[in-house]
Amino acid sequence: MYNLQKTFSKPEMIAMSKYTFNGLLGVLLCIYSPLSTCWSQENHNESIRNPSFESDNGWRRLQTESNEYYAPVHGTRYAVLNGSGNKIEQETSLKLSKGKSFHVTVWARSIFDENHSQQLTSPTQDYPDGTSETSHIRLELRIGNKPLAEHEVAINPVEILGAPQEFSNDDGGNIWIDGGYRHAFSESRFVQRLELDPIHDPWEIAPDFEDYQRAQEDRGAVCPVIVRDRKLLYVSTFEDPEGEREEYHAIQYIEPTGEGAPNYHWPAAPPEKYENLVLSHAGDEDIIAFDPYVFFDELDQRLWMAWGGNFIAVTELNPETGLLLHEQENPEVMTHEKIHARVADRATNQEDVWTGDNEWIEGAAIYRKNDFWYLFASYGSLMTSYTIRMGRSRDPMGPYVDKDGIPLTQFNKQKQRFGNSFFLGDDGAQLVPGHPHFWEEDGQTFVGYDYRKSKKRLNGTEESPDIFGIRKVYWEHGWPTIWTPISVSVSAEQHPDLLGQNIVLSIENTGDPGSAVAVDNVSCSDVTHNE
Repeated sequence: MYNLQKTFSKPEMIAMSKYTFNGLLGVLLCIYSPLSTCWSQENHNESIRNPSFESDNGWRRLQTESNEYYAPVHGTRYAVLNGSGNKIEQETSLKLSKGKSFHVTVWARSIFDENHSQQLTSPTQDYPDGTSETSHIRLELRIGNKPLAEHEVAINPVEILGAPQEFSNDDGGNIWIDGGYRHAFSESRFVQRLELDPIHDPWEIAPDFEDYQRAQEDRGAVCPVIVRDRKLLYVSTFEDPEGEREEYHAIQYIEPTGEGAPNYHWPAAPPEKYENLVLSHAGDEDIIAFDPYVFFDELDQRLWMAWGGNFIAVTELNPETGLLLHEQENPEVMTHEKIHARVADRATNQEDVWTGDNEWIEGAAIYRKNDFWYLFASYGSLMTSYTIRMGRSRDPMGPYVDKDGIPLTQFNKQKQRFGNSFFLGDDGAQLVPGHPHFWEEDGQTFVGYDYRKSKKRLNGTEESPDIFGIRKVYWEHGWPTIWTPISVSVSAEQHPDLLGQNIVLSIENTGDPGSAVAVDNVSCSDVTHNE
């Protein structure tokens, strides 16, 4: 499937505010903790040299790279561990002392080797397929040759088991939770009991799958949302039901009923032309009315929709009706700037570059986390170069800016593209991810998406079907990331014979021989127990 201006603090000021808050929090915890335990986060940068690998200093056998495709957690560089057994080490200034414990965290992800990355960023040849090499990382604390603590983690993206291995899943992993189940809606419809793990346990095909197919009749990219006591499934329509217009794109919604345990009652047929019609494409406008993503803001009780192809818009909907909050005087979309905010653009007159900006933009998502709104979109060709990019704003209607503070609607001459920051691209065997959908369970954020196992080739070989994917999302320095945090803790009480000695930090690739691991953003928190 083919798939206005407000004051915004600069990222540097936001970061400074965050660090100030963390420092104040540490003081407050020290004063008010009933256990007289003081948590300090301000000394770790002094204890660990070059914690975000922005230079080549501080670590033994350090190799660093800088590639925005891999979306570093902090800064622009990261450490690279190519091949099993490759590791970096540092003797820190952390000393075991009476009453003190240390908690060390590093962030890691699987990447491709340098040759693969170069091929990935070249538009003059076939984009490479993925790799089956598994990536593991081990974090160890020791003094001399004596281990204090260690933790080993697999960091590859995981294949979702069960029905997603049998049924293709075009246009995302769109999920709501209802009736004790997770419900996934897209080309296919999957369900999973809520007590199971969404990533590691199998999903089943929904018992109402055939009714679901009939109700939306391959309507394309769908987006489910629960608004108070209503369940709405927003869909894209590509054919004029009355045959009046050859080029027709519209967004409508379908309303199933039932408790979702695990099936629903679906309408017997797709909606008529004007039934539950949110908006339609006027035919001669640059934006295409499809790929809706609807987010209900529980905090403010407002309903928002990100949508569009060629560029992305955000529109407020009425939570009572599910339709536009403000009516349009005519079908033209972008002549109503107060109703539809243009929030992300792509270059259309530049030479095609590896990042895929100039090929297409679609499959947007909007999500609120604390005081920020985050906009995501699928950039590039879904067959060869899809990546998910992002920006953030204080206002759901924008403007959204990337990590460098560049608006997503502004062309940057230095970057030779519109503003955007990478969120997710090819990773392991999962290629061309797109159409993200975000949800939260018990404080953990997840992203559902679609991906492929092979790309379209220059010799005419077609790309593989879309597959259902899910990953955990973490929030660090005010931005979402798919990098995995790995942590270990050590207490001086466990090693009284080693008091006063410096701790050595070791980070090792323990995966397959051809694997490559990136490491970033090392931090240490110390807890002092006052007796």
